[in-house]
Amino acid sequence: MAFAAKYEDIERWAFGDTEQQADELAKLVLDGVKTATCSNLDGEGIPQPGDVFVVVDGKNEPVCAIELTRVSMSTYDQVDEVHAMAEGEGDRSLAYWRKEHQRFFEEYDLFSPDMMLVLMHFKVIEKF
Repeated sequence: MAFAAKYEDIERWAFGDTEQQADELAKLVLDGVKTATCSNLDGEGIPQPGDVFVVVDGKNEPVCAIELTRVSMSTYDQVDEVHAMAEGEGDRSLAYWRKEHQRFFEEYDLFSPDMMLVLMHFKVIEKF
């Protein structure tokens, strides 16, 4: 399926922080394993249920469009097993989620156990 023109101006998301990780996580989204993500709370506003984003692979090529189904807030140290499993990464455990997300946020000098996160659940609405 070709990339639809209706998504031309939609914000693009690459999951992870390397080309390889973006490829792996995009595949998890396409396979229905990864149905959630999170981001640090910044000054750019909080996405809302119904918002649509385009997921890209490590080469910034669109793979699918997703729609947010649920958005909530939590501190890093209050994220639970349910959210970790929905993120679909590694062995899907909370321990893996904590280790990997601490590493990620530390790379950007953002990490603290009480940092506020935006937790987002989504569904794939179109594959390209």
